[in-house]
Amino acid sequence: MTQAQTFSPSAVAPLQPEFHRHRLVELDWLRVLVFGLLILYHTGMLYAEGWDWHYKSTYTSSLLTNIMLWSNQWRMSLLFLISGAAISFLIARQPAGQFIRGRIPLLLLPLLFGMLVVVVPQVYVEAHSKGLINSPNYWHFWYLYLDQTSAEFAPHKTLGQLHLTWNHLWFLPYILAYSLIFWAIYPLLNSRVCAPVWQWLSKTLSIRVVILAPIALFYLIGWWLYDKYPTTHNFVQDWYNHARSFLCFAMGFALVRLPLLWNQLASLRWYLLPGALLTYAYALFAFNGGSLGDSDLADEINGVIWSANGWLWIVAIIAWAQYWFKFSNPLLKYLNRGVYCFYILHQTLIIVIAYFVVPHKLGSVLEPLLIICAVAVSCVVLFELIKRLPIIRVLFGIQHR
Repeated sequence: MTQAQTFSPSAVAPLQPEFHRHRLVELDWLRVLVFGLLILYHTGMLYAEGWDWHYKSTYTSSLLTNIMLWSNQWRMSLLFLISGAAISFLIARQPAGQFIRGRIPLLLLPLLFGMLVVVVPQVYVEAHSKGLINSPNYWHFWYLYLDQTSAEFAPHKTLGQLHLTWNHLWFLPYILAYSLIFWAIYPLLNSRVCAPVWQWLSKTLSIRVVILAPIALFYLIGWWLYDKYPTTHNFVQDWYNHARSFLCFAMGFALVRLPLLWNQLASLRWYLLPGALLTYAYALFAFNGGSLGDSDLADEINGVIWSANGWLWIVAIIAWAQYWFKFSNPLLKYLNRGVYCFYILHQTLIIVIAYFVVPHKLGSVLEPLLIICAVAVSCVVLFELIKRLPIIRVLFGIQHR
């Protein structure tokens, strides 16, 4: 996720007079809560039966896999939407040069540092737990990882002829690319040419379109790209993931500029939640082998319902956040500043802590609780340490205040 931002109405886009009238504190809350969910989700990957991951516990659960299916369908899409909304506010109140000078180092430096340093323990644990590389000394392993001519890594290239990986940090280059696209086209979006379009959208676009059109687009993206380009997080070939993620980023960018539509979501929360629950119930049915039949029509209905499940949860969660989270407090401000650092650290902490805890076989309840608590405490302690180190904090996306 991008730098911890509060969604401030400090500046007004000149050709969109309704934009920035209100502080969208619900987005601050969602950003923190969804990244908190990410910690739970990635801890759950240790235990999800049937889902491969970098490292696995000896305890697995099919029930947990079904529970994790719930957020699996929308959590990253919601983060892209929140990121698009954040960029929408930020790009309007900063000069073009200031925006680009801030975004590139804020995303690129943690990405590069993460690939060279932060994710290496994950690669080490995975390589040894799966018997991929025979190098028991971590420091020697790190040297081999950095040495792009290493014969040990010859079968494990990830980026062309390189064997570097970004693992969970894949989110950063995607957000950087989408931010640069909107930075490039923003003069047009904010021009007098587009002003009537924004005004027309604000006055005439129905909330039904906001709810139904993305479902149709999700479905079309899946129909066109899912089988050809399944999600791999390979930036130059990940077209299905790009199409869906960029759509959500663009929806976030646009929706906060259409407050008449954005503010209607809360009033629909009791309609959106049952719809989301029903589609999740169908997802569970299909995920566990259920079928509507073998016909082409059944396949299309299946695709539409899965698409609806992804989008309805996003708008339902936003709607309830608008209803519940109308306030800020010191805890939110603290977490909002630290959440980018937490995101960078969390998966490495999960895997490393699990690597030392799992062999002790503490039980299917105590083990995950211990890992979650240790990760949460470690995130806070490391954040408090890192934010006091002038150069290092930049590499973890922590801005000086």
